[in-house]
Amino acid sequence: MKYFIYFIAVVFLFGLNIGLFSHFNVSGQLPNFLFLFTLFSALEKKDMDFFFLAFLSGLFLDFFSTSFFGSYTLTFLILSFFTHYFFSHILVININWKTMTFVLIVGIILENLFLWFYGFLAFKFGWTEDYNFLAAYFSNFIVSIIYNGVLVYPVFLYFNFVRIVVVKIGRASCWERV
Repeated sequence: MKYFIYFIAVVFLFGLNIGLFSHFNVSGQLPNFLFLFTLFSALEKKDMDFFFLAFLSGLFLDFFSTSFFGSYTLTFLILSFFTHYFFSHILVININWKTMTFVLIVGIILENLFLWFYGFLAFKFGWTEDYNFLAAYFSNFIVSIIYNGVLVYPVFLYFNFVRIVVVKIGRASCWERV
């Protein structure tokens, strides 16, 4: 049941991102709610649900984007795994606005690097006929950081709401089994 709730949450964020915020682009940049949602799930130290969210979010973005298929899915899976591992085993901290800002900046840098590298590899292996230069990914980097930074806290609140719903439904289903 929790995966169905996660699916509904990702569909809602994707619809909000593509449907509503496509009309509010700033310098050609859109906020990436699915990336933020995946990052917050990776920072959660309790379970490994972030793999499902990363796969689903990346799949939605791959179907919508014009880049080589699988770039967002692979990028989200790799980044969420390393984020989870880093903040669970190496640097154990609580999530607050300072860490969210740090994770956002580093996450967007790594996301752009992975997307570029994946496109470059697809070009070198002959799977696609063109690719974007690295400068294209970082051309509006500051605008992307600010735009996502303004919306990072609402997505964090939404993630906490979804997590609470999943926990409550999980407890309710445990009582039904008894």
